Amino acid sequence: MESTPSEEPSSPLAAASFPLLVYDYGYPPDFHQAMLSAADMSMRTLQVHELCNYTCLETPHGLVLMADTVTSSGWCCLWNPQTGEKIALPAMEKMLPERCRCLLSDAVSSPDCLVLVHTFGEPELMFCRLRGGGAWVTQSYDIGLCQIPGSQTPPKKKYITGMAAVQGKFYFFETPDVLQVFSFVQSPEPHLELATCFDAITPRFTCDDAPRTATVTLSYLLESCQELFLVCLFYRGCDFERLEEVAAYRMDFSEQEWCKVTDIGDRAFLLGSANFAASCSATEHGLKKGCVYFANDFLGDSNDYHIFDLKEGTRELVGPNQDIPVLTRKPFWMVPVAM
Repeated sequence: MESTPSEEPSSPLAAASFPLLVYDYGYPPDFHQAMLSAADMSMRTLQVHELCNYTCLETPHGLVLMADTVTSSGWCCLWNPQTGEKIALPAMEKMLPERCRCLLSDAVSSPDCLVLVHTFGEPELMFCRLRGGGAWVTQSYDIGLCQIPGSQTPPKKKYITGMAAVQGKFYFFETPDVLQVFSFVQSPEPHLELATCFDAITPRFTCDDAPRTATVTLSYLLESCQELFLVCLFYRGCDFERLEEVAAYRMDFSEQEWCKVTDIGDRAFLLGSANFAASCSATEHGLKKGCVYFANDFLGDSNDYHIFDLKEGTRELVGPNQDIPVLTRKPFWMVPVAM
């Protein structure tokens, strides 16, 4: 697949300081995007053609999967918001699921790069090769059943909620303490194969009165510098109002265990809704190095985000300096493109 230039001479976001926290609001045909730069805190409000007229799924690599979900054409591409460049993809034979997330298996420059969409709500994957032709493949998977304790309803099939791609493989939790891996297999037909699984105990929050206090953990898998990381947000109680600690862990594959790290070098981690998690250079993009940027107010309608310093243990609350109308979706990150 060859890149084709955008319809416009350059992207309207070419001058923006990425990463951006994007606030979608309005109704057709008056969609707008308010964009807050996490680098310099500048704020812009505009109408981005791609975001207004297509279904868009942001990826941790910075590229955005664009799909026509209005007509039956199945047209889709990968869009670079910084340059406006678009990379053509095979037409989709079915609509994108209403709730889903998109990942790239490798850097776009890799000849083996896959574009993968995993669905929230059912165990189904969609994927295609970025190069070399071929159609989108839809594939189901089986990682067992789940049932709400005490519920009388039948068990439902479990589905993947969080996933990270590292060096061509897709990692996810089968259970909180078991890590599974999907690998791409070309023969006899292109498919994703459950290559391996291994025990990797998810870190728990501990404190003096932990036995008497319930805790809840939000977990995010992400890739950084071709390594697998896990970020955990530990909440005291079950109401998500008291955040006790934010911690990062690197997977030691030789020992198959999570190792806590407080120094992630010149990196910043960006976490958002729908288990979005990405990493980028802090110095290059004007961020605070060694920090976690967390934008997912799942309990309210705040447009602020948190900055957690992993080494110092400090936190900061920042947000837009202007009022934003009611949003049509949760704020989401658009990160610098990693080619």
